[in-house]
Amino acid sequence: MAEAASHLAEIIERYRNELEKMGIRCERVLVFGSQATGTAHEGSDIDLFVISSDWAPFTERERLEKLGIAAARILEPIQAIGLTPEEITTRQLLPFWEQLLREQAISIK
Repeated sequence: MAEAASHLAEIIERYRNELEKMGIRCERVLVFGSQATGTAHEGSDIDLFVISSDWAPFTERERLEKLGIAAARILEPIQAIGLTPEEITTRQLLPFWEQLLREQAISIK
């Protein structure tokens, strides 16, 4: 289990580095889904919330594009959602995302 957590942390660090190269400084990264609940298996994707003030000027589509490009560059199965801290604190989220943040998300960094 510790080996899996270490591998996950290494993947997330590489992902953060790619986003940084694209001008997105990650303030926090939260894992949710099977990786967070401990039900991941070989081939499971990695579900992330990427929290950054740098997302503010971008539309949801532009955020998803940047997140997808970063995942492709490191060749890892990452499904990520980009949010600003303000969107979280002012609850400007889809109800499903809000539920995931409240009930399942685990902070990585």
